[in-house]
Amino acid sequence: MVSFTSKLRQLTKIATERGVVDATTASALVTLAEQQEREGGVRSLSSILGALGGGTVALGMILLVAANWQGIGDWTKIGGLLLSLGGAHGVGFWITATNRPYVRAAEALHFLGAGLVMAGVALVSQIFNLDAHPPNGVLIWLVAVVPLAYLLRSAAITGMAVFALVLWAHMEGSFSGSPIEMPTFAVHLMLEVGLGTALLGAASVVRDAEPEISHILRAAGGLLLIYGVYTLGFYRYFSDPTSDAGAGAWVLPSVALVLGGVGLWIARETLANEAPWLRDRLNSLLVILLSIAAMAVVLDLGVVPSGRELWFFGFGNDATFSIASLLVTFAAWALWFLLAFWCVAFGTRSGRKRYLDIGVAAVGLGVVTRFFDLIGGQTGTGILFVVGGLLLIGTAWGMEKWRRQMLARMGGT
Repeated sequence: MVSFTSKLRQLTKIATERGVVDATTASALVTLAEQQEREGGVRSLSSILGALGGGTVALGMILLVAANWQGIGDWTKIGGLLLSLGGAHGVGFWITATNRPYVRAAEALHFLGAGLVMAGVALVSQIFNLDAHPPNGVLIWLVAVVPLAYLLRSAAITGMAVFALVLWAHMEGSFSGSPIEMPTFAVHLMLEVGLGTALLGAASVVRDAEPEISHILRAAGGLLLIYGVYTLGFYRYFSDPTSDAGAGAWVLPSVALVLGGVGLWIARETLANEAPWLRDRLNSLLVILLSIAAMAVVLDLGVVPSGRELWFFGFGNDATFSIASLLVTFAAWALWFLLAFWCVAFGTRSGRKRYLDIGVAAVGLGVVTRFFDLIGGQTGTGILFVVGGLLLIGTAWGMEKWRRQMLARMGGT
């Protein structure tokens, strides 16, 4: 990939020839870019080495404590944890208060402190035998981490808070005897769809004020949606309607989907605002996704009947599936490809090559997945593999050619 300095050198040469800037200014700009590039490389190397060193020290301390765990008193363990926790945050605050040029180091220390909160919860639970309801430990961690993410404006701790939220929701929903226990995998999956949509909305809202946090929220929301939509394409296999679900089974999926709808409504004017026409299409696709997710919830919780069974071909055998499960599955297939093509269009219009690559990769993954998912009985499997393999090779060639044309067009504009 051509570096920024090389591009700037070419641009300033053209600008000098056209009289836009003089030769002295052009040379100064190129020199400044080269200096920044060299300093950036040094900073990146120091950040990597610092992270490796910190991780090595932490791992060594864990191994030393684990080797002598039985000989360490309970209150010594708690005191050591509190000392480590206070020390990590204290040094981080000291770096910030004294305006030291170690912003990344301060953020890494705060991230370590946030992680030690969960270690403290686990330690207290182990010492005092508080294992009756393990999800409560993760909930305490979540409640402790969220204020830190807000007060410190830390992207890393924000990512940790998102992870803690998803982990707690699934643990609480899976715990036998929980008042909000969710009985089926499909209902659990809808948490990803709702939370992913909500995170995308939140990312667009804070994009200008907190760009790094927005990036983390957008990445987390995108990953949750990719996992949710892709897995929903197999709904006919894991759909398991139940009539024994209690009223509490509705709580978590309903809250997640409502949060997704609220986030989408709040961000309706700011989501992908580089291309208003595409923004409206994305909003429509996400509304459809939330509707499909809500339908999957009511089907698996037994509110809506699944309909009669229909024959459908599968990999190596024949199978029957309910009408409702097939409709949700087909809708998820269509939505996967529509979202992939949206990424291609948005990447092309906005000049963001990452979206273009994600869209093209998603189209290819969708084609390969549906190929293996829709292979018929064993008699024709060999022929279908040969023909399908040739089609996949042709599709791969065509997609790469299409991607290169798009990149060339983006470079030209």
